[in-house]
Amino acid sequence: MNKIINTITHYLFVVLVLGYIFYEELVWERFAQPIVRYVQSLKLLQKLEVVLQKVNGGVILVAFVLLFVIVELQGVYAGILLLQGKVLLWFLIYAGKIPIAAFTFWLFRVTKPKLMAFAWFEKAYNTVMSWIGWVKATDTYKEIKTKATEIKHYIKKNYMRDGDSIKKKFKRIYTRLKIRLKEGLKR
Repeated sequence: MNKIINTITHYLFVVLVLGYIFYEELVWERFAQPIVRYVQSLKLLQKLEVVLQKVNGGVILVAFVLLFVIVELQGVYAGILLLQGKVLLWFLIYAGKIPIAAFTFWLFRVTKPKLMAFAWFEKAYNTVMSWIGWVKATDTYKEIKTKATEIKHYIKKNYMRDGDSIKKKFKRIYTRLKIRLKEGLKR
């Protein structure tokens, strides 16, 4: 019985790690991070940053938690839509979440000392960061990350050509995967 539980736990952990790496590699690095950088460069936010330094920490905490909850609920709702097969709606909801998340990251960055003044918030933050650190330290994460990097380089080398539009790149990948799938079904 312990062997079965360990096997199930292992596979659930692998799924968790795959989801995290997918999020980190595709969603965060390709989409969210450029938006975060753009949001952080806005002059309006630079002025808002000065104003936020004068705002009460409790008000900032409420605003941050509210934004954070909205972003997370959007993510959960988007995930439900994806599981229902509503890919376009999933994409729209998830894409709509990214600017709000970018603003929330910015708000956290500029008001971190005020937020960390709340002991429960600091404890929650440190707990999440230690979980992420633990996951990244596991052999499972390192192995999957290595394989994901190899796959990414393979795709770039074999399917991505300099100067091609994103549409052409995705069309080329889709066409080749479709051919391989048909070949696999014939066997």
